Amino acid sequence: MPGPSWEGGDMRAADREKQPLLSQSVYAVPTYSSTSLQDAVLPTPAVLPPSSTSQIPPQIVVYHRRWWIVGMFCLLGIAQGAVWNCWGPISDSAKLVYRWTDGTISTMANWGCIAFVLCAPGLMWINADRLRSSVVLTAFLIAAGTALRCIPASAGVATILINIGQFLNGVSGIVLMAVPPLISSTWFPPNQRTTATAISSIFNYVGTAVGYLIGPLFVSQPHLTPNSTVHQNDTIIDDISEEIRRLMYVECGYCTAVFLAILIYFPSKPPSPPSLSAALLRLDFKTGLKQLFRHGQFWLVCLAYCVPLGVLGGWTAVLDVILSPHGITQIDAGWLGFYGNIAGCGMGLVLGRFADYFAGHLRLIIVVMMSCATASLTWFTIMLAGVLPLTEVSLYISFIVTMVSVNASIPLFLELVMETTYPIEEAVSAGVMTWGNNLFALIFLLVPLLPQVGVTWMNWAALASVAASVPLLCIFSESYRRLHLDTAAQENSRHGSSDGGIIQSGY
Repeated sequence: MPGPSWEGGDMRAADREKQPLLSQSVYAVPTYSSTSLQDAVLPTPAVLPPSSTSQIPPQIVVYHRRWWIVGMFCLLGIAQGAVWNCWGPISDSAKLVYRWTDGTISTMANWGCIAFVLCAPGLMWINADRLRSSVVLTAFLIAAGTALRCIPASAGVATILINIGQFLNGVSGIVLMAVPPLISSTWFPPNQRTTATAISSIFNYVGTAVGYLIGPLFVSQPHLTPNSTVHQNDTIIDDISEEIRRLMYVECGYCTAVFLAILIYFPSKPPSPPSLSAALLRLDFKTGLKQLFRHGQFWLVCLAYCVPLGVLGGWTAVLDVILSPHGITQIDAGWLGFYGNIAGCGMGLVLGRFADYFAGHLRLIIVVMMSCATASLTWFTIMLAGVLPLTEVSLYISFIVTMVSVNASIPLFLELVMETTYPIEEAVSAGVMTWGNNLFALIFLLVPLLPQVGVTWMNWAALASVAASVPLLCIFSESYRRLHLDTAAQENSRHGSSDGGIIQSGY
């Protein structure tokens, strides 16, 4: 039977670099020396570390409970995404009740980006050993933020509480965006890693889609007319205010339930690693970050990811504001955002599984998807510019194809970076990418705060950001170090050169 635990921590001191990774001899594996740190992250072909007669490879075990881990993380992602996208789909109603402006609506979505940019140093705390504490804290912040929004108060005080709640929800996004590759590497075998990353990352966007749906379902569109009396207008405002309060209660209840479920059971890692690469030491945060900044290929794919994803994230958060000048109501905009995000999430799951079956072709798949997104977003933009006729069918098709192409590429981007930067800690690489993602979203959502800037520029900015990713990907040189390492280990196991093997546990 495998040992009771395995260590997956940091490489923090030179004297630890020559020590075996695991506390028991059955897990002893070679580690990297300090003189090879730079080579370890360069995109060169990976090989299986030399074996030693005194070392026994770690026993590779795949546990059924991995699906509970990813399932609970998905429920948490839905909670965070729905709370983040709460106010855009009901912007007309929120403006009426709280006397907000378009800039206030943008700020509500922008708190997620602000929190990530300010709290990015928290990434150094995230690794396989601290996965449970990171996720539990994340769930608590989401639940606490939604609870603050439920406190009865005047419009001015309620606005302050809502801003604080949105900020706490934004802080939780640090873990939700950076941890999916760490979960897949820690809990899943090589032939399921991209699928696991797709599932755990995509469901945050399912939450965004849920926000488009439940907001307009709970909160009605205001219909005030110039001929309405003051009493009639006050009655309508009171009714809408009560509907918003009911929405706050529902979201708070769901987030609290998810927090309690995660608190009850969410281990950091399985008793035995699911792959050889999962058992190997990662570079510590400081060393890994230094190597990452010197890794030219990483920055190519990082820019190709964070520029379009950041801009489009801000763009979809204010979709109702963008479409309102064209006579499209917040309900119609909500359904458009819902269908686009759900379709994108579904395609992301399909592409993730497809990429696991055809490993080693991530860049090609991403280039095809981003090219499709460029074409469809061009169609969407020129329709709203009046160059082509704006019809409901054309609007839905162009938007949905854009969201399918972009959202489905997210897990593939993450896995491509993990392969390129191995053995840097997965949370560090993903964290830097999502930091850049949030930085561009922050810049995008700050622009509406400028006076008389309008919304027409938003569609053109989104189009330019997506189109710019294609040439960056074309000059990127992909590398699959981690995949080659695990593939070589499996081949050795099949040929009887290793005592390790994959055991399917009953739990």
